[in-house]
Amino acid sequence: MLRTALFGVGGIGRRLADELRDHPETSLEAAVDVNPENLREAGIDKGDRYTDEERLYDERGDRLDAVVIATPPAFHARQIHEAGERGLHVLCEKPLVADREEAAAVVERFANSPETLMVCYQRHLDPAFRRGYERWHAGEREPTFLTGQLTQDWTAHFEGDENWRTDPEIGVRGHLFSVGTHVLESMLWMTGLTPESVSAEMAFHDDGGVIDTQSSLSIRFANGAIASMADSAVVPAQREHLRIWDSDGALEVSARDWGEPTLTRIDGGGEESVVDVDRSVRETKVAAFVEAIETSTPPPATAEDALRVTALLDAAYESARTGERIDVDL
Repeated sequence: MLRTALFGVGGIGRRLADELRDHPETSLEAAVDVNPENLREAGIDKGDRYTDEERLYDERGDRLDAVVIATPPAFHARQIHEAGERGLHVLCEKPLVADREEAAAVVERFANSPETLMVCYQRHLDPAFRRGYERWHAGEREPTFLTGQLTQDWTAHFEGDENWRTDPEIGVRGHLFSVGTHVLESMLWMTGLTPESVSAEMAFHDDGGVIDTQSSLSIRFANGAIASMADSAVVPAQREHLRIWDSDGALEVSARDWGEPTLTRIDGGGEESVVDVDRSVRETKVAAFVEAIETSTPPPATAEDALRVTALLDAAYESARTGERIDVDL
């Protein structure tokens, strides 16, 4: 039985709490949140509620095997390293950390480590996205042109100006960093391409140019492929779209309102067909985490995956600030 503690029981944390309760090989021993009401609403037993991580570690640390981190991203690096130093496995929500430097430090900490670190990029678990991964990793096809888009409505966050997502000290950056990263990271993971440089334009909520509301990226890859990525937090509908072309056509993954994605194949002649995807094989985040620990194999989404997309994000934000095309530091 994998004995776990959960850090953060907001919306995503509550879903992870349910996964921990449902899995036959995990137990949710305790949870931490700065808001006691969140702990109550998440159904955490009164004796297992904590508002301070150190107190939890003092009282329960020797009875834990893993921590699950669902706090805002500014706190992840510290929480990851502390758990690792205590010999605990870590399942961490995305974005993994704030910047490339922190991502590289996490990669170094868990390299050749007996502890498992898994990042919650759940598209790595989705059969539609995995079909794309297999297309560009199992054969000789090479992507040549990529387009991605993610839209969502964060208007209430921006107008209220009270949500942690608009606070650089907690949310770190804006919508591309927090949500658009799903599509951007999927581009890199599915194709295995190495981004060389990026040019970006962004609109910002704050005068300091940190919390982006909309962005447009042009990415060049080492193999000569190019990509465009568009992200917006100020449109009234959630839509997600990713299309990747190669010499034999393309695959397109699209979704709306956070529903199950549709996979479409475009053949060399331009004819489209919807691909039937078996969703019964999809694992939960917790199930994939447990399997990686039990089999001592790399998890579906690794610290190295997070480092690649974080380096690209760093370069994109620098480009938006400077107006210059920026090399990606990998």
